[in-house]
Amino acid sequence: MGLLPSSIKLLIQLDKKYQFEGSVLSLGNQEIWATYADLKDYFNRMGSKYNEAKVVPHTSYMFLNSPKLAELAKDFVHARVFFEMMGMNSYTDLDKFDSDKPILLHDMNLPVPDALHDNYSLILDGGTIEHVFDIRQVMENIVQVLKPGGCVVHISSYSIDHGFFGLSPCLFYDFYSANGFDDFTCYVLQVDFRNILTTYRKENDCFEYTYGMSFENLLDSTKQSLIFFAARKVAQSNNITIPVQGVYKKRIATGREVGTSGAQLPHGKQATNLRYSFANVISRINIVRTLIKPKMGRKSSVVVNKI
Repeated sequence: MGLLPSSIKLLIQLDKKYQFEGSVLSLGNQEIWATYADLKDYFNRMGSKYNEAKVVPHTSYMFLNSPKLAELAKDFVHARVFFEMMGMNSYTDLDKFDSDKPILLHDMNLPVPDALHDNYSLILDGGTIEHVFDIRQVMENIVQVLKPGGCVVHISSYSIDHGFFGLSPCLFYDFYSANGFDDFTCYVLQVDFRNILTTYRKENDCFEYTYGMSFENLLDSTKQSLIFFAARKVAQSNNITIPVQGVYKKRIATGREVGTSGAQLPHGKQATNLRYSFANVISRINIVRTLIKPKMGRKSSVVVNKI
């Protein structure tokens, strides 16, 4: 996927909150769609200080394998430059394939070596895990290689057929909540990739996501939605906990189901006996409202910014 200018600026914004430092592990060698001068400009735009770094050319197979991309990316820098500017003092990237010249070769479908456990202060998944079939193993690997106090950042596609999975924010919220993480932040960035070679510098729509919020009237089907999720590891997790999805966990805790409208509906025989109850009537009215809301064009209260 690589880091477009919008993604770079969002990462700078996350850095201002989390104060990333120490060693970083990037899952995959991330293409940086920027020159060194561009990166300086993005730090300045975001009101963030940066460290001077040695300019290292990219080693991206994707950039080098296409004449158009090769010309476009001739002055683009390696991801290590960006992280050094951010203040990270050690950079490592990991991939199953050696085409992008990663430092470590490893298939994330398999457990990571013990030598990597508790070794990194920041893990960046820049669009890798949706392409790894054993997503449970890759999530466990991330928890194991991250130091307590360190942060994980996911940039994952919510789109159909981009990878094995289209990842929802609830995956990250529920998994990391169950495995010793807190201080969550999530954004949704929408990018139009159809003419990306000419529009990659364009600012894109971005809004902050909170768990369980509605996406109504927020997502543009012509664009790819990227989930930016960050969390901090606050407790050691020796054994991975498999989470229950939040919405079902709530149902189990309350003993009641959430209907289409969000109204609480009773279970089983009680529900049959109350078929024509006031709650059931209200539920049906709310379902009708849900169906007609898109046609009414109700404006979302969520603030959408350009970044």
